[in-house]
Amino acid sequence: MNTFIASPGFDASRFQGTTLILPSVSIGNVPQLATDLLLAALKLDRVGCIEDENVVPVLGPADRPLEPTSTSTSSSSTPAQSSGLSLAVEVFQSKDGKWTLIQQRSPTVAHRSGHYVENLVQFIKDSQFDQVVLLASADGARRTDNQLQSGHPVRFIGSPALNPELRTLVEHRLQIQPLERIPATEEEELREQQPTSILAERVQDIQLDPTSSSSTTPKNLLEPVPRIPSGGIARRLHALCQQKEISILTLVAFAMEGDNAEDAIFLANVLNAVLKVYTPTDEQIERGEGGWKVPKSWDSLYGNSYPQDMYQ
Repeated sequence: MNTFIASPGFDASRFQGTTLILPSVSIGNVPQLATDLLLAALKLDRVGCIEDENVVPVLGPADRPLEPTSTSTSSSSTPAQSSGLSLAVEVFQSKDGKWTLIQQRSPTVAHRSGHYVENLVQFIKDSQFDQVVLLASADGARRTDNQLQSGHPVRFIGSPALNPELRTLVEHRLQIQPLERIPATEEEELREQQPTSILAERVQDIQLDPTSSSSTTPKNLLEPVPRIPSGGIARRLHALCQQKEISILTLVAFAMEGDNAEDAIFLANVLNAVLKVYTPTDEQIERGEGGWKVPKSWDSLYGNSYPQDMYQ
């Protein structure tokens, strides 16, 4: 089910042919923080939201005031926006219509990620995006010896439908390695081997919408995609897009819980090297504004700073 709700005046057909970038809520929130950097630098227009019962609802102040856009009567213009609120899952688009971003600010409801992924893939198919780039992070403590020795903290997964030129750029020119197979833990093996009880299946498949169908992810669907420890919906979303023959590139950054601002900046730089999303103008560089802009929401990301005189 496509759960996208467009802003007044926005035509969803404008998604067609654009590149979709979205985060998976993962360890350290690195993908979401990287998406924050993109939104702050590109100043995209909010064009709608995804209202899905499978995502924890959240409401808060907008990271930045939403400036009114063009008041032109042209059908291609985006309507003026005055809302100063942020929702759980919002959709943004660049003024040139080249980039579409999704920012997700809350996790999926427990045992409901499969339903959310199916709805998200339906939105992707209906929108006819040219390609999808998924940002994810994986538990750095689960790295293999080869991954530790490589020195590069980012890996990629590409679907068969991925543009060969983009794959060549990522793997050969940028020398980002494909994500290797990461062994399952004993707990993961037991969970995969033990069949889910009938009661648990019925509880997990309860739908607020009576027309919704049961959603389970068969093991053979996930098997072609390497495990992404603590990667949220990344593995499932990539696998389902791959099954639907959608062009998808997943960038996976190894991370640990803590202050992950630098990890987010590194992942944003890798994404920018792949897609050239953000190219500052000469005037911005002269004003010292050529780098990533720190979002206002990061001011209290890890709490208030300690009093400087406490150690004096």
